[in-house]
Amino acid sequence: MNISRFPPHSVRPAGRDAGAAAARARRRSSIAWGLVGCLCLLAGGANGAVTPIGITVREPDGVERRRWPLTVSVPFARGALVASAPLAVRDEAGTALPIQTRPLATWPDGSVRWMLIDTQVDLRPNQERRLRVEAGATEATATPLRVAAGEAQIAIDSGALRFAIPRDRFAIADGLRLAGVEAPVTGPITALLVAGERRGLAQTPTEMRVLESGPLRARVELRGTYGNGFDYVVRVDAYAGQPWLRVLHTFVNRNPAAFTSVPRIAIEVPLGTLKPARYRLGVVGARMRSGDLGDAPLIVVQRDNVTAEVAGERDAAQLTGWIELANSRASVGAAGRWFWQQYPQSFTAGRDRLTYNLWAPEADAAGAGVGAAKTHEVVLWASGPQGLAPGTGTALTRPLVGVVDPLSVVRSGALPDAVASGAATARFVRKAADAAQRYLTRNEQEPWNDCGKATCTAADEARRRVGAYGMWNWGDWNFRGYEDRVKGTDSWGNLEYDTTQVLALAYTASGTPALFDAMVAAARHYMDVDTIHAYPARPEWVGMNHPKNPLHFSFQLGGPDLGHTWTRGLISYYYLTGDERGLAAARGIADYLTTRIGGAVRGNPRQWGWPQVALLAVHEATGEARYLEAARQYAARGMAAHPPSGARQWKLGILADALAYTHAATGDPAMRAWLETYAAGVMAHRAQADARAFPAVAYVGRLRGDATLREAALGRAEQLDLGAWGKPFTVNGRIGFRIYSLLAE
Repeated sequence: MNISRFPPHSVRPAGRDAGAAAARARRRSSIAWGLVGCLCLLAGGANGAVTPIGITVREPDGVERRRWPLTVSVPFARGALVASAPLAVRDEAGTALPIQTRPLATWPDGSVRWMLIDTQVDLRPNQERRLRVEAGATEATATPLRVAAGEAQIAIDSGALRFAIPRDRFAIADGLRLAGVEAPVTGPITALLVAGERRGLAQTPTEMRVLESGPLRARVELRGTYGNGFDYVVRVDAYAGQPWLRVLHTFVNRNPAAFTSVPRIAIEVPLGTLKPARYRLGVVGARMRSGDLGDAPLIVVQRDNVTAEVAGERDAAQLTGWIELANSRASVGAAGRWFWQQYPQSFTAGRDRLTYNLWAPEADAAGAGVGAAKTHEVVLWASGPQGLAPGTGTALTRPLVGVVDPLSVVRSGALPDAVASGAATARFVRKAADAAQRYLTRNEQEPWNDCGKATCTAADEARRRVGAYGMWNWGDWNFRGYEDRVKGTDSWGNLEYDTTQVLALAYTASGTPALFDAMVAAARHYMDVDTIHAYPARPEWVGMNHPKNPLHFSFQLGGPDLGHTWTRGLISYYYLTGDERGLAAARGIADYLTTRIGGAVRGNPRQWGWPQVALLAVHEATGEARYLEAARQYAARGMAAHPPSGARQWKLGILADALAYTHAATGDPAMRAWLETYAAGVMAHRAQADARAFPAVAYVGRLRGDATLREAALGRAEQLDLGAWGKPFTVNGRIGFRIYSLLAE
């Protein structure tokens, strides 16, 4: 995906096509929601009234939080909410909380499908609170965030912190100023990336946009280049009443070489006249470390997932990822999300500047594959001389998670294949949540060899690692076993069969915040590392995801594979987080797929199947008829190439399920006939049929009201083994969610 094509955040992604084609698409989509949506349970009544939707939020770090930002995405049933209707967030006592809203996606009739909501909550340590979203207006925020976009700069005032982002040069923030204090605490906060021997400072942005501007949160995006073959996309979030800003830094490698050496990536915070005298930093499971700063810089390194080094002393430790420097006048700090998990990272703390190294120069250089990207999430803050309250640094390394009531998600029909715990589904929901945890545990324990080659030798034994950690590996899963000989030791799973989607569904069904974090990590890996952002040798591949490949992003196993492409997880991630990059990455894949319809696709039924599922997910999110039409063409050609008679071929089950999705969106009678014949063939060989055949059986059973087909599909779903590693968790998890979402009332 070409990062330069990311759409403006202010543009609503739904309903962009006009004219007769779009009207036909909307009529076809109405069939979809009658067939695969929720039949009768809606989040709003026929008159469009909004039934209150519950949200649970828990303080996870044992920290007191005041006016803490909470961003949560809430689903609504078709027709339940128009975009202009006022919403309120209320606490347990019915008190209205501040609110900021933005529609993420709409239904074919224009009503809101997903609404991104920002609010602020007070939480005691480990407290759990229950909020509700309902119709009704609330009072304006007492101290709203202020954004002033001028010709020279974009100025932001949170009430606790002021800063500006200049247009004529690069700066994440051109000096942080505390409320009521004119002199800045920092100088211009900059970024650098070293490629080979070319040290690249982030150059003047070629594009700068205010993507979000509300009373509670603002987002500014900067795009440009490091001048050495690497580009940057930097997004800066500020929050009302808070002295910190959240930075999402994405780099993209556009160098034509297969791999480019990257010795260092850094965000630099000049401290001006602050001259800090002391430091504090966090350690996982231990007391924070503190001390005096001397004339020589303090260097703090997370070398791998088990080893840290502070001031030259190496120890078995994991750093939480925050550091704070202070004197009698003010304090400045930085916190990195998933700091030790994405090793090697480091801080260099001196009297004149604080540097956060996203890739530590104290380690061997990174090898960035052509077209690879990577996103790091960083929080920067400034406050009074006392610094932030104890524990706040740790709290800043991960945002709060607002869990929407799972039944409300299912009743809305806004998240395809979603399931909530009920009489028929409780066991599967528990099974999925438990399997997700086993999958995460397995990722912590998986041994592999970091030799940097597709196949390691005995001489590379010293590079043995444990756990799917490191900048390139975080969010992914490895093949089972040390020294995998099938496709190379470094042949990672690359989230095949849409691990992101299964994590999203397991999270919404169980309400487990840890699974939300896992989904975020997986989605970011998929859209960064597993996507082709640039490839000068084959520019037509840009936008598509990689299949499984040694070293993540090499092309040793060939180019794009239509039988290994997925977007539903990216779309679900977009729905659940509001991150515009999820939608943009899914669009990139869908755009590529539209170019391949007329090309030769040989033999494999899933090469006609997965593209349909991927295209329909993007169509549902955007309303663009061209994606639906492309899915229809893949369906027609897939049916022509593969008759429904070979029901015992498991790959045909992928095509069959894809045809079920496409039939739901089109009502095409030829697809129905194909599916009914296929279901009959599966039932004739029911005992030998692969589990991947039964989502289509479930669909036909629901379509026809056939109890025999329903029981057969539910019976196979009951037997699914979700295993303990990426592939069975994803394959069987997806099958289970699909069947239960179709058949469980």
